[in-house]
Parts: sequence; structure tokens; C-alpha cells
Amino acid sequence: MQSLFEPRARQVVQERIDRLTPDGRPLWGKMTAPRMLTHIGDQMRQAIGELEVAPVPGPLAHRPLNWLVIHVLPWPKGKAQSPPELLAREPSAWAADHAELKQLVERVASRGPELAWARSPVFGRITRKDWGVLFYKHLDHHLRQFGV
Repeated sequence: MQSLFEPRARQVVQERIDRLTPDGRPLWGKMTAPRMLTHIGDQMRQAIGELEVAPVPGPLAHRPLNWLVIHVLPWPKGKAQSPPELLAREPSAWAADHAELKQLVERVASRGPELAWARSPVFGRITRKDWGVLFYKHLDHHLRQFGV
């Protein structure tokens, strides 16, 4: 599985983000493209400690299940439930939200290994390597949702 910490994977993700449009229609689910930008941005902000999100109780917060879901298993389309805090922020202007997500991708990817990561509300305490794969997989999932 690719990681957002890999420069080539990150470049491809950034190019795909650039192909999003505010009126893009989802291939599955009900999320809008503007909402998707804030949703993914908020996940990244949570991971670096800028957004508090309550833990979601369940088996995904423990190894080896969290590792399997992050690194191996495909994500279901339209079935997963995000913590409500990661869906709460209303989108603002498309250009601002788009630019913010692109900046967050770079900020997250440039965090050194010595910096602490927040506990994932769904997957519990995970490693930097896990976060890199999770970011990539989450972005890829939603970019595919909007056909990019």
C-alpha cells in the first residue's frame, strides 16, 4: 500500500486533487466534493493535534485488526461511518478549502518522525507509517468517489 509520505505518491495525490471540481458528482455515497475537502482536511488536522475528535469505541482501535484495515483490506464504498466531528465543518469557498487541503497534505507529509501523532479516533494508537498509509488510502478512497 502506498503512503502519503512517499514523494511520488503524494505528487500523484496532489495532481488528482487539482482535477476535482466543486460540482463533481459522487460515484457512490452522498458526500459533496466541497464536503469531502473539509472532511479529509479535518482528518489530517485531527492527526496532528489541531482538532479534537472523540474516540469511537470498537475493535478497530486494536492490533491486528486496525493494521489489517489500514494496510490490507479494501474499504467499502458508502458503508463506513466517520466520527461526527470529521463531518461537522461546513465548506467555505471552494478555492480556500481546496488550497487548505493541498497545504495540509504537504504539512502532514513533512512532519518529522520525532513529532507526536494524535491517537486516531477509529484506529487507536497507530504508528507514523500507519498514518502515512491511512492518509493515502483515505484520500484515494474519496478521490475515486469523485472520479479522479
